[in-house]
Amino acid sequence: MSKINNYLFFLTNKYLIINFLIVSIFIIFINLIELSRVISENEKNISNFAYLSFLKYPSILNEVIPFVTILGVTFLIRNLISNNEFVSMRNLGYSIFDIFKPISLAVFFMGLFFLFFVNPLAVFMETVYDKKLDNKDNSLYSIKISDNEMWIKNEIDDLNSSFINIKNINLKNLNAFNIKILLINNNSNKFIMAKKGEFKNNIFLLNDVKYYNFKKEEYKNLDTYNLTINFNKDNLINSISKYKLVPFYKYMEHSETLSKFNLYSSEIGLYYLSEILKPFFTVVIAFVIMGFTAKFQRNENFFKVFFIAISIGFLIFLLREIITKLTISLTLNFLLSYLVIFLIPLFIGLYQIIKIENE
Repeated sequence: MSKINNYLFFLTNKYLIINFLIVSIFIIFINLIELSRVISENEKNISNFAYLSFLKYPSILNEVIPFVTILGVTFLIRNLISNNEFVSMRNLGYSIFDIFKPISLAVFFMGLFFLFFVNPLAVFMETVYDKKLDNKDNSLYSIKISDNEMWIKNEIDDLNSSFINIKNINLKNLNAFNIKILLINNNSNKFIMAKKGEFKNNIFLLNDVKYYNFKKEEYKNLDTYNLTINFNKDNLINSISKYKLVPFYKYMEHSETLSKFNLYSSEIGLYYLSEILKPFFTVVIAFVIMGFTAKFQRNENFFKVFFIAISIGFLIFLLREIITKLTISLTLNFLLSYLVIFLIPLFIGLYQIIKIENE
């Protein structure tokens, strides 16, 4: 019995790896077309295309896990049926659940591998990819959150730059509190402390200001001070809320930080939960596909089986999209939303497999 389980386990991995390679190569080709549209003319060369495609590859792999699971399990079950191995296992006393156990283990371990290794790698390389395509903006400003504080490096021109530290900010009305700023230029360096500030277009309006000029050894108390900046509200929100560019082990920390800056939403919670539980969800997808493909006979048209598997995958994807949109628009509890996404395919697969077992 263990030999059969090992055989199914390694055969499942074989089909998953083959389908990963085929699907990812196809998607990379599509990504090359997209790259040709977004990169500048002077950067359109083979080496640059190859480098950017390499940076994007882990993200592509991470995105296609559900689709590859559908294809891999479909080809696997069809292969077992065509070679009469499926019938032989059933004659030996294997139930559909027994056959599915080693398959589910292979799918689950694949999901764990992608969560623990590919997810952090994809985030790192996607960040480099974004910077490569957006060098101009990143040279003007950079916005980071560290230890529940916002740090902003702002370059006004070649001679003047500033480092801004903000303890708290409300991005709904763009008010900031407990602000420290270091102004650097060739003539003198200045240090500014302000209790409150407001972002307005490309000006940071500061109130209740303490102003230090290190060169002149000058100290002032000012009611207001206007600082020129090279970013706006959209830049702030986009830089902070790129929640997909966060590795899985920082989801909790990042969620708490976003909550502090009034940026956390059900959409982010649903995405993070989906990523963490993706190994289990891929097992559910494999379970559904097996429930539909295991009922076909050896002489039936494979394209019929393939079409049904793809249709099931599309319906699961559609379900996820609908639930996600409803979660965002109605501000639903993301735990409840994910439970719906997880349980509906599970019950459908369970119904199909029980139906096969009883026939």
